[in-house]
Amino acid sequence: GLFRNTTFLLVTGVTLLVMLLVLLRLPFTEFIELKFYDLKFLYRGARSPSPEVVLVTIDDESVQRVGRWPWSREVIAQLLGGLKEYEPRVIGLDIIFAERQETAALTALQRLRRDLAREQAASPKLLDLIQQEERRADVDRELAQVIGQGPPTVLGFFFIGVGGKTKSLTIGQPLGPKVIQASTYNMVRWLDRDSKRVPIMGADSVETNLPLITKAAAGGGYFNMVPDPDGTVRWLPMALSYGPDIFAPLTLVTLQHYRHKAPLGITLSNLGVKEVRLGRDKIIVDRFGRMFINYLGPPGMFPTYSAVQVMEGALPKGALKDKLVLVGATAVGIFDLRVTPFSGVHPGLEIQATVVDNILRGDFIRLPANTTVTTISTVLFLAIIFGLLLPRLSPVGAIAATLLLALGYLTLNYLAFRNYGLQLEVFYPLLEIAGVYTGITLQRFLFEERERVRLKKAFQSYVAPEVVNQIIKHPENLRLGGERRELSILFSDIRGFTSLSETMDPEALVAVLHEFLNPMSEIIVKHGGTIDKYIGDAIMALFGAPLDQPDHSRRACRTALEMVRSLKELDKDWLERGRPSLRVGIGINSGPVSVGNMGSSRLFDYTAIGDNVNLASR
Repeated sequence: GLFRNTTFLLVTGVTLLVMLLVLLRLPFTEFIELKFYDLKFLYRGARSPSPEVVLVTIDDESVQRVGRWPWSREVIAQLLGGLKEYEPRVIGLDIIFAERQETAALTALQRLRRDLAREQAASPKLLDLIQQEERRADVDRELAQVIGQGPPTVLGFFFIGVGGKTKSLTIGQPLGPKVIQASTYNMVRWLDRDSKRVPIMGADSVETNLPLITKAAAGGGYFNMVPDPDGTVRWLPMALSYGPDIFAPLTLVTLQHYRHKAPLGITLSNLGVKEVRLGRDKIIVDRFGRMFINYLGPPGMFPTYSAVQVMEGALPKGALKDKLVLVGATAVGIFDLRVTPFSGVHPGLEIQATVVDNILRGDFIRLPANTTVTTISTVLFLAIIFGLLLPRLSPVGAIAATLLLALGYLTLNYLAFRNYGLQLEVFYPLLEIAGVYTGITLQRFLFEERERVRLKKAFQSYVAPEVVNQIIKHPENLRLGGERRELSILFSDIRGFTSLSETMDPEALVAVLHEFLNPMSEIIVKHGGTIDKYIGDAIMALFGAPLDQPDHSRRACRTALEMVRSLKELDKDWLERGRPSLRVGIGINSGPVSVGNMGSSRLFDYTAIGDNVNLASR
């Protein structure tokens, strides 16, 4: 009835509110959802990495022994030269060489050559010799030569303004950048491609390596990391737009050369990125081109060697042979430390290695095709199940069902994440469960409170208000089911009522009865008596039940005396109105009786029986 209709409205209201939160994606609710995501990693624990990825780090020991970072180009060239002697298959540098390094020798030789050329004081042969010495003193050229030798080396570069405005071109149009405003969703901005709005990340500008060094390298990729609003790195963009082109990250380009230059591909649609491919392998990304990082554990999961060990030739033989080697800085003072689900100080180089490991093994975090639709469907399903189940359960059963449903969903969600890498949202479905349970519990409380008030009012028609209050405060004193108890029974009836009823119309007789029974009942209730029943013109009342009243006999007697006094006042009023005078007979008896619920299992009445009741009636 009413309870069921109210329940339907309540469940519908809670569900619509949760769905609205799913659509709005407020920062507070998203923050909680992200923390649930991190907890899944922590409960899953660490996993072993692929043996194909090795790190060479400029760590604290290297900085202490070689010197403060950044190192000179000669030292970097020495490091890379030593590294290539171990025959890795490919080297990825999480380092950028954006500015020339001018040495004193190079500056002096350049000045000398310019001065001699200007004064024409040197032969061409001397100028050639000076230029040769310049090349030997040019450490950038020396580094470029080392990079160009042996196993392929992939350089890193850095995009600036990721999340600001995008300067991009529509494919096929002449040069002339078109500024497109960024979307607010995780700093993804919209790229105009073939007159379609494609959500893919872009940048304002770029900081690249020196052209000399870039030309010598096998390739290059960006090493940008974009943290979520809480500062944690959970994903890496597999494509960034700048100008008319789309660029790949350092991790992907390094893997491309590790896979013997397997072709890279990206498929776009007006809905976003459909897929990113490395050769025949498909990289799982969302429609914004983001690959969610399947972290293996806390820092230190990958085989790691110090840069100073490489430079001293102290690595075990075959330690790097045919490996994919990532080189970068991990020393604390260099500030390439990030926040991840496992650690607040996770080296950025290890995050890059984790991305490489995920792609190598095909071990991805998988999101539904449309996370919002999936979450809303889950919320709706829970609303139907819970809305049908909860109203049929007792309060204890409702708590048990809520806990079981919440734990069941958490368990299934976690197992899907651990076993299949499937990321389903946690917070919004739990909010639906908690909201429906709280709403129905509150509704049940209000409904029962209203029933309690209604019953209290009804009970007060038979029992004194103070007795009702005592029953509510101490329900354990209300023992039903028949018990032997000492109490007082009062019977009251109108003398000569039978002959009176024969001389009056039924309507007039009912009016007289009402005017008699109403004040008499009020007097009984006033003195703490319980009206057992009305028998025609008679009233049966109990004193001392259902609650104990040590002075029950005194209360009964005082009630009788007041009833007599009240009837005399009524007589005066009735005589003035031409009504017959009434006399009342009152019988009181105290003694042990059987009191409680009497009757059948379907219909019963709270009353007293026994000889002492019969005596009171006589």
